[in-house]
Amino acid sequence: MSDSYNHHEIESKWRDVWERERTHSPDLSRAGRPYYNLMMFPYPSAEGLHVGNVFSYVGSDVHARFIRAHGWDVFQPMGFDAFGVHSENYAIKTGTHPARQTPVNVARFRESQLKRLACLFDWSHEVNTTAPGYYRWTQWLFIRLFEAGLVYRAEAPVNWCPSCRTVMANAMVESGCCERCRTAIETRTLPQWFARTTAFAGRLVDNLAHLDWSPRTIAAQKNWIMDADGGLRLRDWCISRQRYWGTPIPMVHCNKCGAVPVDDADLPVLLPDLQDFAPDGSGRSPLARVSAFVETTCPDCGGDARRETDVCSNFMCSAWYFLRYPSSDCDTAPFTAEATGRWLPVAMYAGGNEHAVGHLLYARFVTMALHDMGLVPFEEPFQRYRANGTITQGGAKMSKSTGKVVNPEAYIDRYGIDAFRMALMFMCPYLEGGELHLDCVVGTRRFLDRVWRYVATAEFADADPSAALRSQIHRAVKSVTGDVERFRYNTAISALMDLFRAIAAAPGASRESVRTLVTLLAPFAPVISQELWRRIGETGQVCDAPWPTWEAGQAPAETSAIPVQVNGNTVSGICIPPATDVENALVVALANDRVAQAVDGRPVIRVVHVPDRILNIVTGAQASDG
Repeated sequence: MSDSYNHHEIESKWRDVWERERTHSPDLSRAGRPYYNLMMFPYPSAEGLHVGNVFSYVGSDVHARFIRAHGWDVFQPMGFDAFGVHSENYAIKTGTHPARQTPVNVARFRESQLKRLACLFDWSHEVNTTAPGYYRWTQWLFIRLFEAGLVYRAEAPVNWCPSCRTVMANAMVESGCCERCRTAIETRTLPQWFARTTAFAGRLVDNLAHLDWSPRTIAAQKNWIMDADGGLRLRDWCISRQRYWGTPIPMVHCNKCGAVPVDDADLPVLLPDLQDFAPDGSGRSPLARVSAFVETTCPDCGGDARRETDVCSNFMCSAWYFLRYPSSDCDTAPFTAEATGRWLPVAMYAGGNEHAVGHLLYARFVTMALHDMGLVPFEEPFQRYRANGTITQGGAKMSKSTGKVVNPEAYIDRYGIDAFRMALMFMCPYLEGGELHLDCVVGTRRFLDRVWRYVATAEFADADPSAALRSQIHRAVKSVTGDVERFRYNTAISALMDLFRAIAAAPGASRESVRTLVTLLAPFAPVISQELWRRIGETGQVCDAPWPTWEAGQAPAETSAIPVQVNGNTVSGICIPPATDVENALVVALANDRVAQAVDGRPVIRVVHVPDRILNIVTGAQASDG
């Protein structure tokens, strides 16, 4: 084994193996312990994924790997929410048709970015909302809602963005401005299609009491649905858009029969290849200018009729995509009873809290409606939901709309995906987020280099580890297990680093000790862990290895591993008893060589201590010798 860790070589090697052996693709029809782990699928813009997206995805994947190590058959699909105004505006700006630009964006997301994250993505069940085979079923869903009286057309005052030149749903308006372009919203009265979300307001609120969701997400849903006195507040969801790049609404207007849905046999209503697709600001969709599309016959009476020219909000596309993933290979129904009954509802969903009053609410509405129609056996789509924290840069949220974007590819190229994954999980609490500190990548790469060199040069013995090291191992397993269960990944990584230091300092090299270390490391750094797994003589995939267990008698010292920051930068970790007060935590931290080096003799002016979570030491300027 070379003592040089070449991440390019091992990443390419194991990605090929995993794809060839379908390591990440469970048998959906035979899985004995199904666990559907879902993360919000991305909008494939031309800019690509940013670090905030990767932070969310990696954290969810760590959970999936942890669950798989406990014997569950984990299904973790991925796809693309590819319709919408952002792609259309970019196409108008660059002169590239969205039907040609979107596949380029999707390919970049999939091949150059998502596949490099070493996540358990099952690409055999990929969905793309712009594919006719997908939006055929979005149209089918629209018709079912219409037939149930849950979709209607009415002239009403709506939010109009003069820049995007389309209607915006209430959830897309922030402080009176369009969430995408920040233009002040106007009020216009236009005929629109609405979904009767208000019909489910009571159930949408009541069910929150039974969901295992992040508290801030539950609070956001409640505040959106009802006012402080417990009474609209929720309004019906405006689902039509006066743009081109979207799912055509499958309705026709007949002077004799009124609004009539297209026959299911005639779905999908294909989006025409329209070259002049820019909106004109009239409030009419560009599709209204295409007579060959507009002019049709009524499905009921056979007389002359006009097609609806508005398209669906892309929130409509994403309101049901989780149902499609397990049945993506079925072309006769949007989802099958067998796959839906086995895999749904989703066991764990992860994503940003910015979708708490938009996507999550609409997905819940659609699921309740389908349940009432007898089409799905549950009325809540997501059993558990965890809102990951927000990554900030210079104190501002990282997002494409604000221009605060850091592309992850350069860091992955230079340091490797394992070091990048670990850095993202170490630099701040996953459920809380924090400031971007990419200097963490250097530290996590050095740690992985040390682990690699140790395994490369050690003479392993099959003898049991010493009593002292065995106790350290059991304490580490207990600590890492508890932290990963609670999404406290940064403290779990601190405990792993402490464990490695103990293993490296012990006399002799115990294969059992390193096996445990590699198994615990695998959810965070799956590629190097897989390579080390084979190098220590193990077979198969490390992601299938059982999670280590700990014995209470072997782990008597109850401690919590917490990261220590100096002026906001994570420099080390310490192990202290739970609920240690700030004074004692500071004493232990300052005794740590790395912390002392980072403080560098400067006065401590403030200490931010969240018990069992984090310690941040804020220092002043270096004192003068004079």
